[in-house]
Amino acid sequence: MNSIFGSIDDLFLFCKVVQLGSQQGAAKELKLPVSTVSRRLSLMEEKLGVRLLEKKGRELVATETGQQYYQLLESQFTDLESHCHQLKDHKEEVTGTLRLSLPYRFYNSYVRELITDFLLEFPHTQIEVNLCAEDALPETDRDLVLTFDISRAEGMIARPLFLAKHSVFVSQSYWQNNDVTDIETIDWIRLDDQKSLTYTDAKQTLKQINVHPRLQVNDLDQVMHAVIKGLGAARLPIHLVTPEMDLVEVFSEYQFPPRQSYLVYKQRKFQPKALTILIERIMNAMERI
Repeated sequence: MNSIFGSIDDLFLFCKVVQLGSQQGAAKELKLPVSTVSRRLSLMEEKLGVRLLEKKGRELVATETGQQYYQLLESQFTDLESHCHQLKDHKEEVTGTLRLSLPYRFYNSYVRELITDFLLEFPHTQIEVNLCAEDALPETDRDLVLTFDISRAEGMIARPLFLAKHSVFVSQSYWQNNDVTDIETIDWIRLDDQKSLTYTDAKQTLKQINVHPRLQVNDLDQVMHAVIKGLGAARLPIHLVTPEMDLVEVFSEYQFPPRQSYLVYKQRKFQPKALTILIERIMNAMERI
């Protein structure tokens, strides 16, 4: 901003020279050529029509008029610097509300404790968790979504989180009482986004079949419950199948493509610090699994 005295930078420059007692000292601190400092101060004195600085021995000091200007300006710049630091500290403080859309099982198995610990560590944050079965997309720059489908996430950041390997499982009772040799005629239980089943057979031939399920539901826990109860077969993430479920893996000679999960959030030049910290903690936690 230019005015009768030049720019506000010139006033700040003048104060630095008075504080440090030399143009060289001010130039070094402000990373400016000494010639630039000298030229700008001379121009400011010329615009004001007064002498602001004079030599006393080897030191450059303010004249009487310059001292009056300095006393007026120095307090203003001190206040300004204080306010700028406060704004910077506020920006760097971990605050605000984050919104997460996560599958129930992922939340319960992997990040429930992490999120609780995060809130305890940063008391000025709030988190809203939507335990969703369907794929969602971030709506604001404080949203974080776990999804397996990034086809609609154009222009957003999608960070690979984990790779879920799958196989087909049935209960012991279903395996004993039903024919489980034909993958196309078996009783299927599926998530509502699994319209077809792609796999590589024992001859390494890529195949795809349409699945006509006895039960279709948009929650993985309900799919697993139906399998455990003996209703039929389902393609399940291997890492979620535990010995306590007493399930039998069938069609083990077939290979089913793994599903890549992603953490998706909006691209922004200045990411909220709370979101940045939470993302990195989730990523680090999954690397250890």
